Amino acid sequence: MVNKQVGIVVFTAVEVVTLVVWLIFALEASDAFFSILAVLVLIGGLTLEHLITYNVIHKRSLFDFRGLPVGQKAVVSLIETGIWVVWLVIARQDIAGGFEHIIAAVVLFGLLIIEHTISDNVFTGRKLFERLADKRTIGFSIVEAAGAAIWLVLIDVDLAILGVIVLAIASFLEHNLAVNLALREDPQQLR
Repeated sequence: MVNKQVGIVVFTAVEVVTLVVWLIFALEASDAFFSILAVLVLIGGLTLEHLITYNVIHKRSLFDFRGLPVGQKAVVSLIETGIWVVWLVIARQDIAGGFEHIIAAVVLFGLLIIEHTISDNVFTGRKLFERLADKRTIGFSIVEAAGAAIWLVLIDVDLAILGVIVLAIASFLEHNLAVNLALREDPQQLR
């Protein structure tokens, strides 16, 4: 078992690296191969992040994947992948007179509430789709959506490194809030 904060740093790093590599591939994609590769990077990285998160919440060794709900976490990762792709597509459209980043952030925020709720269902031993929107996920969904929006804006003004730092800080804050929510759930459900 690893210290909770160390575990959060590890899975935050996995998520940030995943999102950065995905965005590089997605923005530079010149053909279907790189677009597909970008999505595969996102699916794989998010699945790894979710499995490590599960282990942190359940006080297990970070990389002990035996007996984990891999199928359920993979479904959550597929949902989250779709959310990030939709966010990027909206942010890259020229349809809202320069407000695309704001619209994309609002959409990301709303969809993350659903994804975070479904993910919490798995962390706490509920059925995958038992709850679809939990108001307790609103705060950390705002943090993640705002961090992502600022990250993309900073990339657009050639401050990519600063953008990654903002993304990492927002992700770390969001992950602390999410883990603390899961740990406050009924301990009998944490298996």
